[in-house]
Amino acid sequence: MTMTRMNLSQLVEFLKAAELPSTANYFKGCANDSVTVDGLIEADFVKRHIGEGMLLRSIQANVTTYVGCEK
Repeated sequence: MTMTRMNLSQLVEFLKAAELPSTANYFKGCANDSVTVDGLIEADFVKRHIGEGMLLRSIQANVTTYVGCEK
């Protein structure tokens, strides 16, 4: 199974810089969940929680994404 993943620490830092500390803490809390492997979080999981829109596009533009990471 392959999926796209984002760098979790970059995501958390981006959300803090965007003045969204609660959202940053939520994703930081996912560090040991099944949606996170080796510091990378599933991009679809992020999308489901953030929703479509400008914030998601900003995240996609500023957070390193690895396409096709093997699970």
